[in-house]
Amino acid sequence: MKKLFVLVALMLSLNTSFADGPGNGQPVPLTIKTTNPSDIRDPPARGPIYIPTVYRNGNVLTFDEALEGCTVQLLNEDEVIVFADFIGENQTSIVFPATLFGTYELQIVMENITFYCEIEL
Repeated sequence: MKKLFVLVALMLSLNTSFADGPGNGQPVPLTIKTTNPSDIRDPPARGPIYIPTVYRNGNVLTFDEALEGCTVQLLNEDEVIVFADFIGENQTSIVFPATLFGTYELQIVMENITFYCEIEL
């Protein structure tokens, strides 16, 4: 019985470790910053903030429906927006143009919160 338990536990741990694997791409490590912290009319939330799970596979960014209504942007080293797209209803991916290559700041803007990280295309 003990061997069966160990076997089942091992199988479950392997299953969860591959659930977010190569099919989705590499996880994107997002950090949070407030877009306009000095705006008194819309103060930042005072509770925990849900950081969305986002994956990148080449020039494809995938995510769940929680990002509906957000804007995805790529900024170059001069902080100029070189790509922007609005995430529509039921949309779960964005494809960056193949003409973009180099290091960019990826931003996902959700109201007064921006999730961001540096990516290499």
